[in-house]
Amino acid sequence: MSSLIRILAVAANTFRESARHRAFIGLMLGAFILILSSLLVSELVVYDQQRRVVQDFGLFFISFAGVVIAVIIGVLLVYKELERKTIYSLLSKPLHRYEFLLGKYLGMLLVLATVTLVLGGSWFLVLIVREVPIQLVFVKAVLLIFGELSIVSAVAILFSSFSSPVLSGIFTFGIFVVGRQVYFINELLTASKGLFVTAPQIRPLGEAVTRIFPDLSLFDVAREILLEVDVSWLYVAHSMAYAFCYVVILIALATLVFQRRDFV
Repeated sequence: MSSLIRILAVAANTFRESARHRAFIGLMLGAFILILSSLLVSELVVYDQQRRVVQDFGLFFISFAGVVIAVIIGVLLVYKELERKTIYSLLSKPLHRYEFLLGKYLGMLLVLATVTLVLGGSWFLVLIVREVPIQLVFVKAVLLIFGELSIVSAVAILFSSFSSPVLSGIFTFGIFVVGRQVYFINELLTASKGLFVTAPQIRPLGEAVTRIFPDLSLFDVAREILLEVDVSWLYVAHSMAYAFCYVVILIALATLVFQRRDFV
């Protein structure tokens, strides 16, 4: 119980610090403006395409803003404690390193949940103004975006546990980009022609990528919404369970690395 209290204390402090961060406030404001600007963009297209523009524009910027915030804040969480040398006083107290790292991650999840709720609410407001009926699939899409952000933030925590903010940001964003392409790489691996047929020597690399990198395309249902394909709650549950498994593995790896790190 005392361990849980310490973890929650770190999480609450992380949430307060991150919510006051200028980068977080600026990105939130920018994303909010961009979502609302979809009203203007939709005016520039033909009438029967306005609904599609508002839907796609909103989903894209909720995801994009969330990923940027997850990367920036995630790679700075541990670095800021080192830069201000507060980590020495924190770890000298009855606070284990795994508690510190887990608390940081949970605090970051609270930040991302706030981001998702605020931007999702802004998107729904735009949909209402454009007289687009709010459907349950839109709520599912926002939940799936949060699942994706939970993985991206765990990746950021992993790299920030041993690397500099710049390298951590580059590595995290790189994994996000590759993760969005895992589905496409899988299709190439099973195709009878294409990259891995003409260049079989790089096939092991493609197979390694699909086995190690998270398949973030699972959390993007913009196409399904556009085609009016039903996204079941079972699919959402499976995707969130998939995200949870990756988060557990990534945070466990981050803890192992962080335990071995020398701060002297």
